[in-house]
Amino acid sequence: MATAPQPVQLTDLAGSLRRHWTVVALTAVIGLVLGVLVSFVLPSSYEATASVAVNPMNADPVGTSADASRTVSMPTEVGTATSAKVAAAAAKTLAPAYSLSASDVREATHVESPDDSLILDIRYSGGSAKEAAAGAEAVAKAYLSVRRADAEAQIQRLKAATEQQISAVQAQSVLPEFAGGVQQRSISLQADALGTRLAELGGVDLTPGQIVGSPEVPTSPSTPGPLALGLAGLFLGLLAGIPLAATKKEEDSEIGGVEGLQAIGDQIVLDGTKDTNRADTWDIAAFMLKIPVDIGIEDPFLIMVDAEEQHGRAITPGQELVDALSRRGRSARFVDAGAINEGKISRGWPTDKKRISWAGEIIIIDTTNLTSDANKVALATRSDSVLLARSTTDDAAAVRRLAGLLRSKNVEIALTALFPPRPELLTLNR
Repeated sequence: MATAPQPVQLTDLAGSLRRHWTVVALTAVIGLVLGVLVSFVLPSSYEATASVAVNPMNADPVGTSADASRTVSMPTEVGTATSAKVAAAAAKTLAPAYSLSASDVREATHVESPDDSLILDIRYSGGSAKEAAAGAEAVAKAYLSVRRADAEAQIQRLKAATEQQISAVQAQSVLPEFAGGVQQRSISLQADALGTRLAELGGVDLTPGQIVGSPEVPTSPSTPGPLALGLAGLFLGLLAGIPLAATKKEEDSEIGGVEGLQAIGDQIVLDGTKDTNRADTWDIAAFMLKIPVDIGIEDPFLIMVDAEEQHGRAITPGQELVDALSRRGRSARFVDAGAINEGKISRGWPTDKKRISWAGEIIIIDTTNLTSDANKVALATRSDSVLLARSTTDDAAAVRRLAGLLRSKNVEIALTALFPPRPELLTLNR
């Protein structure tokens, strides 16, 4: 019967990490080295910040009594400071010292405004410390210049419109239909109002703001250094190495001898790979198992025997242990767990009734043909002793998996008997 694939357990992953820790270490070192190399290849970047206080400019005399702060839209001012017009003006200022286009300046500029304030923080990134400071100052001055020019243009438009209205009123005053006293009084009031407005337009404060925080020349680059990038590379290397090591398939699925089994965590390993007769190894195994001389009349002594299934094997490992005990003068009953309904095992077999029927006996429960590792572990928890029978060609990953599951349930493996692969055994028996 083919063994059904079992789901991956945390013990499998932990064991794989322990076995392949060199993979994790290697990827971590590679990440560290790459991070340090990137820090040297990555161009250095410096940042400087200029702070500008925005002055509300109310070009509408009718609204002069309104709250000044409400006449300024800071999101609009942020857009103005990062506009192509400001970038072009700043690039022109920087042209004698730095060969930068308007798009270069615009890309290097980042503007923010703290909440509930009339302050613009203009941050500029440059290839050198002096370039960063010069760029931040150039953008700040260009923003103020553009804002003043826009305000002056708006004032000029309003003045021109007002002067046209005054000319129209003056033209009306000489017409015959406006010669009456009431009409002349109305025209005089309009002319006075327009004159007052024109005077107010001439007195509007066109100061766009001022630089309240001059940019300082930065003393260190804003780009991460070798230490920061090295640690980041180390962390990314660990992130890449852990899943790689956890899912790495074994290059060699064979146990590889006693050392291989002891690496899995078995406490006692009986090496029978040099025995010419398999029965000799089982005789020693029967001797090494701690079986009480007198078994109580109320309970049996259960020994779980598990092995990798091998096609063509004449008798199962459990029966081989029964025969070895018989040669030592101990009678034992063989039970093939593979013939028991696995649902019964998961529900608690052997039951109390079955254990009573076995009272006073040595019961060898062979789980070789069980398809469920969970049921094997369940039987191990209900047994007095656990013996594993493996050959050097058995799947090491499967052995590690079962051993890990047993450890998770605090089940101690009493003995592991190691046998040669079947072709070698046939050669020894000739």
